Amino acid sequence: MVGNGVVLTGQMLGGRVVVVTGTGASLGRGLADAVGAAGASVWEAAGRLSGRAEAEAAMAGAAGALGPVDALVHAWFEPEAVEPVAFADIDDERFEAVWEATMRGTRWWLQAAQAAMAGRGGRIVVVISTAALSGAAGLVAYTAAAEGQRLLAKSAARQWGAEGIAVNCLAVAPELVVAGSTAAGDVSLAPAALGHSGDPAGDLGPVVSFLVSEASHFLTGATLSADGGVWMSP
Repeated sequence: MVGNGVVLTGQMLGGRVVVVTGTGASLGRGLADAVGAAGASVWEAAGRLSGRAEAEAAMAGAAGALGPVDALVHAWFEPEAVEPVAFADIDDERFEAVWEATMRGTRWWLQAAQAAMAGRGGRIVVVISTAALSGAAGLVAYTAAAEGQRLLAKSAARQWGAEGIAVNCLAVAPELVVAGSTAAGDVSLAPAALGHSGDPAGDLGPVVSFLVSEASHFLTGATLSADGGVWMSP
């Protein structure tokens, strides 16, 4: 179920309205706190959607309570998706559950965001794990779905760029999505260059705040890795 709006104060995002999904988990919670501290008025959506209409209702609720929506940070993930299962043991039911929940939820939120931002422009950030970029032992269904999210984001970025809507992905350390640092398996030959996987509010919050701000207006269709220097893409 979607939640209620929370207005926080600050400077960088002052006057902007941001919808953040997945705030029932520590990752989404930290990102919501960070953009709020940067000045945004934040509307929280904690759980799984039942359909596109619920995403549209959340956007309408945010607009009614806080003003027109300027940005969406989609940080929700299907809990079943990050339960490690050996590739050989994944059956059709589990794969479909993970894939469909992830892809449909992302599609519904992106469609609702575009409708809410039409004619004004805006920012959309889809949060995934760097495990999607490298593959992860035991998380085949999730990594496939997360790569699907990246493709959705790229397609949306190409279609909606003319409307002034920028769509990007933020790839974070697997530990911030999967409970337990070993569950996702190794994603690099080396440990994090910065020594840790990051704090959602303190380390990732400034990156997300940039992505939903006016400063990011010329960045779209990109995936930014913010995992402390584990996955270093070209």
